[in-house]
Amino acid sequence: MSGHTGPELAPELERHGVGMVILGGYPGDDATYRASKLVARRRDEFAVPPDRLPEELSRVDVEIPVAVNVRFADPREAGELSGELADLVDVVEINAHCRQPEIVRAGAGEALLEDRTRLIEIVEAVAEHDVYVSVKLRGPHPAFEDALEALRDSSVDVLHVDAMKPGEPTYELEYVRAAARVGVPVIGNNSVRTPEDVDRMFEAGASAVSVGRPILEGDWDVLERLVRYTVLRKSSEGAGLART
Repeated sequence: MSGHTGPELAPELERHGVGMVILGGYPGDDATYRASKLVARRRDEFAVPPDRLPEELSRVDVEIPVAVNVRFADPREAGELSGELADLVDVVEINAHCRQPEIVRAGAGEALLEDRTRLIEIVEAVAEHDVYVSVKLRGPHPAFEDALEALRDSSVDVLHVDAMKPGEPTYELEYVRAAARVGVPVIGNNSVRTPEDVDRMFEAGASAVSVGRPILEGDWDVLERLVRYTVLRKSSEGAGLART
């Protein structure tokens, strides 16, 4: 839900029982901030300047883990900003999934799937700080599997997979299976609305699922059903994020 999930939503999500909140996506450097301002002209999104992001995240008041999805194009700036975020969030998630042309032209989002050297440089720059490192990437992209292979020997802690099935309102589980073979926890995303969807994601290798669209639509009943079911399913498995 790039550009829609800010600090004010975190307490509401916590009240509905989620295990972690993912905020963002936020621009993380000068190039992506300029691009995000262009996107905001035609879409209902926020564009917080990178130097104000620590102040923005300092307003998050929840007990559950907090992740922030950030659009990075520059490894040096990614490392500098992540150092400031380390005391404010638990996970810095590198946005390698955004398809918006302005973001891709700036060298962020899906551009990182093509420029895997720079993707790994950003991962390692973020990993120098005391935060978990997540990368969110989109399964249908032609470079998806090459990006997974590049990430295999990196410092990434979590893979967040948008498993969208192009042209259909559902997911392609092979993207989740491919990510699970990297050997780090996987968050399955896209079209998760029922307990059966949760089962399929977990059986494909996901350790968790993320939900966005029902929240944008204000369908809190869907979220609560998914939370209850997932907690029951995972209660005996000792789920959590752990470095391997």
